[in-house]
Amino acid sequence: MLKKYLFLLFLFLASGNLFSQQVLERSKPVLAGSARAISTEALSKKDLLPPSGEFKIYNPKNRSSNIVVPGKGYPKNLDAAWQKEVGQIPNKKPILVFDAATSGSTPTDPTGAVGPNHYVNAWNSAFAIYDKEGNLLSPPADLQTIGGTFVGEDLGDPIVFYDGFADRFVITQFSDSPNSLLVAITKGPDPVNDGWYTYRFDTGTFPDYPKFYVWGDGYYVTTNQDPDEIRAPGDPTDNLNEVVYVLERDKILLGEEAQHLGFPLPGIRVNGFYSPAGFFAVGKEQPPKGNAPIMYYQDDSWLGVNEDHLKIWLINVDWKDPLNSTIEESQNLGPSDGVTPFHSVFDGGSFHNLSQPGNAPDVDALQGAIMYPAAYRQFPDHNSVVFNFVVDIDPSVVEHAGIRWYELRQDASGGPWSVYQEGTYAPDGSDRWCGSIAMDKNGNIGMGFTVLNDSPENPIFPSLRYTGRYADDPLGMMTLQEETIAKGVSANPSNRYGDYSHITVDPTDEETFWFIGEYFAQGSRLNKVGVFRIAPEYVNDVGVVSLVSPKNGTLGSQEQITVTIRNFGSAPQSNFPVTYSVDEGTSVTETFNGTIQPTEQAEFTFSARADLSEVGTNYSFSAGTQLSTDENPENDFLELVIRNLPPNDVGITDIISPETGENLGMEQVVVIVENFGGEPQNNIPVAYRLDEGNLIEETINQQLAVGGQLSHTFQTPVDLSDPGKYEIFATTMLVEDSNEKNDSVVETVANLNCIPRGSDCSFGDGIYNFYLNEIVNENIYCTDGYYDFTGLSTPLDRSQRTFKVGVSSRFSDNRFSLWIDFNDNGFFDPSELLISSQVLELSNVVYTFEFTIPADAPLGEHLMRVRAGDTSYSGSLNDPCSVMEFGNTMDYTVVIKSDIEASALEDGKLLITSADQNIFDIRLTTSYQQFLWVTVHDMLGQKLVENRIDKSYNGYEYMLDMSYAAPGVYLVRVGTRKEGKVKRIIVR
Repeated sequence: MLKKYLFLLFLFLASGNLFSQQVLERSKPVLAGSARAISTEALSKKDLLPPSGEFKIYNPKNRSSNIVVPGKGYPKNLDAAWQKEVGQIPNKKPILVFDAATSGSTPTDPTGAVGPNHYVNAWNSAFAIYDKEGNLLSPPADLQTIGGTFVGEDLGDPIVFYDGFADRFVITQFSDSPNSLLVAITKGPDPVNDGWYTYRFDTGTFPDYPKFYVWGDGYYVTTNQDPDEIRAPGDPTDNLNEVVYVLERDKILLGEEAQHLGFPLPGIRVNGFYSPAGFFAVGKEQPPKGNAPIMYYQDDSWLGVNEDHLKIWLINVDWKDPLNSTIEESQNLGPSDGVTPFHSVFDGGSFHNLSQPGNAPDVDALQGAIMYPAAYRQFPDHNSVVFNFVVDIDPSVVEHAGIRWYELRQDASGGPWSVYQEGTYAPDGSDRWCGSIAMDKNGNIGMGFTVLNDSPENPIFPSLRYTGRYADDPLGMMTLQEETIAKGVSANPSNRYGDYSHITVDPTDEETFWFIGEYFAQGSRLNKVGVFRIAPEYVNDVGVVSLVSPKNGTLGSQEQITVTIRNFGSAPQSNFPVTYSVDEGTSVTETFNGTIQPTEQAEFTFSARADLSEVGTNYSFSAGTQLSTDENPENDFLELVIRNLPPNDVGITDIISPETGENLGMEQVVVIVENFGGEPQNNIPVAYRLDEGNLIEETINQQLAVGGQLSHTFQTPVDLSDPGKYEIFATTMLVEDSNEKNDSVVETVANLNCIPRGSDCSFGDGIYNFYLNEIVNENIYCTDGYYDFTGLSTPLDRSQRTFKVGVSSRFSDNRFSLWIDFNDNGFFDPSELLISSQVLELSNVVYTFEFTIPADAPLGEHLMRVRAGDTSYSGSLNDPCSVMEFGNTMDYTVVIKSDIEASALEDGKLLITSADQNIFDIRLTTSYQQFLWVTVHDMLGQKLVENRIDKSYNGYEYMLDMSYAAPGVYLVRVGTRKEGKVKRIIVR
């Protein structure tokens, strides 16, 4: 095996310092080598090694200097490409569903590919082979069973793919002994009986999260490089290391010695963990050699990215002279090219994002990855590629995961790529992510994904579903209804999920989708395969799919009935009966005289009208087709309810501004107004009131359609400058409104001042003396009611659990409370309240109270808040951020230790200095040597940044850019998952 690093060539092309942030447009390979094949025989059942059943966490995700800039990037609110409703076209039930892996691996990394006669499935770290009815041909076996270079190797992260142009299956995994890509390819089309060639391609650095793609001149592999070796601290580029590998496909197919090359991605900006994509070619036409695309998205929330865009590189390999091969930036597709701004960051970059039902951990949204595969297909007049990645559809609120998907096209000659269509699929309040998307030979798109919802009213454990669209449907929409492949019945016990799903298209008909993903049942990690088809299954198949008119509204006695008819079949249809009925009354049957082509639809208006004139009545409506030769009656009819609405009914459904926050002042009041009635409305009177104040009345001079919504911003702002809670009442005041119950809403908003200055302690209320272990703070003079004593700290031995605190006040009948911020999110949660409203009955008497910390309380530094006061007047003692009328609040630092487990960061000193424009230099000096994490929370507890930092000769250093963040107080923590140091910063 030959391996050469080619840094001199890279240096020549870089024309600058390697660690600069200069954009590099073109590069030669930085690694070259070759590998010889080892031939193995057919799989023998007696030689199969059973998969390991032990619980194992595979390759824990790490990220280097995360470069999310809090507050930077667009959109600030709703994703403009958001599809808010599930498609209405009836979808087909799965053709086949069968169980694949049951594993203790975390995550399972489900992958599978279909061929003409087999389905090959792999997971961490095993594989199995099925026939196309879901029957096992080769039972689950450890990856080592394949033999050759796989002997002794089952590190995992496998990818299975079928090379349809060669009729071969390929199974891959990575290795760290040495760092390499292991590739096993069948000698023929039969993965059970034809035997395998296996290769080990040395990669130099660890090839994390490898994804394989078929192109005309090679197998292309993208990776997430070892974060320790990516870049210099604070440099968002990844210009040094091989991220993309190319394997010499022609030689691999023959079992001959094959070359491989490694390329960087010149000009890329990254966010720690990242996974670019190659284009995976499928279909009958093999792509030409050369100009192999590599793609990754660039988020303007990251340092060094000015606008959201898709970046495409082209690789041209010269296998005769490998050092003559190149990679170069080709295109940036941004907003001016049809890319709608997206927000791909969750929780500042952490891997704990999406809430599950119950008390289960938040699961990884898989941010930073273009999901596998990016499927490429050639058509007579164009080439298409479809792909997806996860986005947060509204970064201004709690994370809501949706799937941003794309179809890019280029002309058949291979010109530049353009955005043909895009959408963000998040049709309700559930999270959707871990998608895999592909296109059939007709241009229809199928997409499998995971859905999750932590709502008590609609709990959904991680479950597998699919949707899709026909080629001629409106662009940017998944028009098919969702169908379920696997319904999860329990939560994921870990934050790790996936780490991917996999969809492939059956090469036999090029129309049937095979999807595999991960779900959970009765404590087990399971993989399920779902097979579905979008293309016509029958020759003759038509049905009514929607009611165009009437809609809910003020209806009359002569309503025109218009429906949409879809041809689900493969033959054109003409001159067939169409029927409707109301409330199961007499059916009206007429004839559709036009022609509807396969997979297209048309509108039909009945000549007979319907009487729907009774106000407030719900009418049961049924419409359908009666094609005599119809082969699928299940989709013939549409049934729904039409309501005759009273004409005048409007109301305010939501107050979207102001929102609870810090340092509020004169704030705009923005409301959502909805027309519940049956007629459009103009000149709508609206009003709002703050607490018990006077109504502020205005008129909306804008037409509001039936069923429509609009946002209205009141011209008169509201004053929320004093810390505390406020009640805002907003209402419509439409004359002759038919339902006053839906006119108004009430919203509680708080001006959180978690440095709650403003309490009056001049009469002696509040804490005068405070004692806790090594903290002795006496004769505390009165100021503005808040004291920052975080410089005073004391250790708390976790093995001791229970501690005593001494408190006195200079005024009688005060009360005392205490919190410790164990999760270091800057927000004192109710569960962190350890002493609640204990009475300080007499003045100048030291009262002693006990509190108990959890047995698993995180080691290291934490903020402790204490407060006391006379709350018989106003203010809430147990609201840690409110301003009491009489009393005071103070913060200290506690260091939780253990006699058994000494704090590794105990000797550390955390220093944070600020420069101009709210740039903060974070530095921790300590004898500790392993990597640490830096996190930033706002005072609402929202995580804005999570970064991995490694020790340099100056200690642990990180530059925090808060220049885009809102003014206020933030909490910075540096440490391990179990212990750390915390400090406050103020953004001005």
